[in-house]
Amino acid sequence: MEIKYSVITGFLGKLRDRFTEYQTERGLEEKLELASKIKGLQGVEVIYPPDFSDFDRLKSLIEKHRLGVSAVNVNLKAEPRWTYGSLTSPSEKTRREAEEVLKQAMDRAYQLDCNLITVCLLNDGHDYPFQINYQEAWKNLIEAIKRVADYRSGIKVSLEYKMSEPVVRTIVGTVGKALHFCHEVDRENVGITLDVGHALQAGENPAESVSLLVSKGKLFYLHINDNFRNWDWDLIPGFVNFWDYLELLFYLREYDYQGWIAMDVSPKNLNPVEVFTTSIEFMRNTEYLLKNIDSSHVFQLMKERSTPRIFSYLQ
Repeated sequence: MEIKYSVITGFLGKLRDRFTEYQTERGLEEKLELASKIKGLQGVEVIYPPDFSDFDRLKSLIEKHRLGVSAVNVNLKAEPRWTYGSLTSPSEKTRREAEEVLKQAMDRAYQLDCNLITVCLLNDGHDYPFQINYQEAWKNLIEAIKRVADYRSGIKVSLEYKMSEPVVRTIVGTVGKALHFCHEVDRENVGITLDVGHALQAGENPAESVSLLVSKGKLFYLHINDNFRNWDWDLIPGFVNFWDYLELLFYLREYDYQGWIAMDVSPKNLNPVEVFTTSIEFMRNTEYLLKNIDSSHVFQLMKERSTPRIFSYLQ
């Protein structure tokens, strides 16, 4: 297992919720300067289109701070044109525009020596019964992603699933639907971004979700954060659900995960550098703890259904 850690640039500037604002407005240069101060950070997940208004400047700043690019995060939710969905919009013109944005992001990812774009279709879904034609929306989504995937087969397209927000029910909200989505698209370069907080919110066990995705070769990327399983609070990973994180990293080690994990954590009213440094510190310390855990012994105890002995051994 070889993990590299990155941070989503959007969490390094001003943050908003339904009621108030947090942090201060920061330009791209200030955000990457902050990122360079995070101990153990190796890269950034940049957001398209916002971070790309001056591409040469973005590339120069990334090189200046010696950061890798873990992914290009495609924002298909913020603009008014995506209000009624992007790839599942009832408007063919809007759907085609969304496809074009994804293709442009793939081009930019290639120019940044990054092989992955990730997208979370948060406006694609419904709030009420009888609001959308479910089969038509699904058909439009699958056809659109096929065309996007075929545009640049060397760039991975990773869909991040989430149950809700801002729509009440998104079109791909659980690991099961995410795997069905991959099966329907049937493209090697299409896979899934597992956000631990989204899995928790959906009532999933993150380690099981990872296992299902790995079994089909569709775990492309991870986002880490934490919550109380009632909402996507984007808390510091492991602070609430320590055992879930220990099990998650246990299985990532078993599957020899090689790649990036991005911090999708909201500093809110805390010091961003401290929040992200602490997040990486927790993950690295948990990786270290695993050195003392013999997986073959744990699996043997599982076969024997010796849950109390597993718990004692882990303690």
